[in-house]
Amino acid sequence: MTTSAPVPMTRTDVSAAIVLLLIAEATFFFTFVFVVGPIATLARLLPLAVVLVLGAALYWGQSWARWALLAPIGFRVWRLVPLTAAAWGLGRPGFALFLTLIILVELAAAFILLDRYLRYFRFPSPSHKNATTVSSLRDAQGRL
Repeated sequence: MTTSAPVPMTRTDVSAAIVLLLIAEATFFFTFVFVVGPIATLARLLPLAVVLVLGAALYWGQSWARWALLAPIGFRVWRLVPLTAAAWGLGRPGFALFLTLIILVELAAAFILLDRYLRYFRFPSPSHKNATTVSSLRDAQGRL
């Protein structure tokens, strides 16, 4: 049986997630400001400010900020997926690729943030007494 020890998340992993999130949010904000204009700039600045504050809290060791950072990621992905689908559907591949890249970067940062907790979760081994195997589901004639 293979044993594994939990690996603590290093500051480098946290820094990588924070940098990815800040790059994605800043890119989206500044692209919106320079392409569309300063219409509703304050509403577009709020997600960037939230990620900046939560990223600073996480960098300084506040573990609750890891879970709080998942809210802006989820909200951004929830809002960008239909917009990306519309851009692909309307034949705007440049804009669609840009939005797809932002979505992928946000999801990569979420994976980095959750990776530590996914490593700690232990799946039951197949030899567990309540585990069901395919061979135990076969009837007397060998059919499933």
